[in-house]
Amino acid sequence: MELQFDSLSPEEAAVSKAKVIITTRDEAGIVNRKGVVMMLDTELEKYPAIAKAKILRSIIGDQAADDQLVIGIDPGSRIGISAMYLHQEIASTVESSPQDAIDQVSAMLGGIESHKKVVKIGDGNITMARNIARMLKMKFRDHVNIEIVDEHGTSQNADANKRGARDRSSARTIAFRSGKSFILK
Repeated sequence: MELQFDSLSPEEAAVSKAKVIITTRDEAGIVNRKGVVMMLDTELEKYPAIAKAKILRSIIGDQAADDQLVIGIDPGSRIGISAMYLHQEIASTVESSPQDAIDQVSAMLGGIESHKKVVKIGDGNITMARNIARMLKMKFRDHVNIEIVDEHGTSQNADANKRGARDRSSARTIAFRSGKSFILK
């Protein structure tokens, strides 16, 4: 995330002025202060985007007037996902199945605190796009806005598709485009 950090012992962290402390479950009890975001190192591994969002939120604080979470999805044989939060990309991944993509996006929607949550799905594979939109809308209802976006030209400027780079780049472009609201019928 290109953030400056210090590596401290649990005892040093307990008396530091740090806003965020990442530690192990065994050592978490040593640091017992108010006003500190405590994160377990396992959170970084399982859901790094959620951990990044918590860190950004603690650094920026409540000053963020525009704290929306926007997730772009490029459906296809490889499903690109890009998540933007507090004007920073916190996730850029590729999933191989619609269910894995839904699980990944659901974890972010459920685990990241935001006043507005928007999922934008490209229309390149409209059947898959509608299926993903339907599943997410059924789960999150009015807590998330879902848009179907014209993804024409999203991969024109992407590099050769090394490990899904084109899919991630397309998802990022989709996240910044306006689309048509998806209404669950």
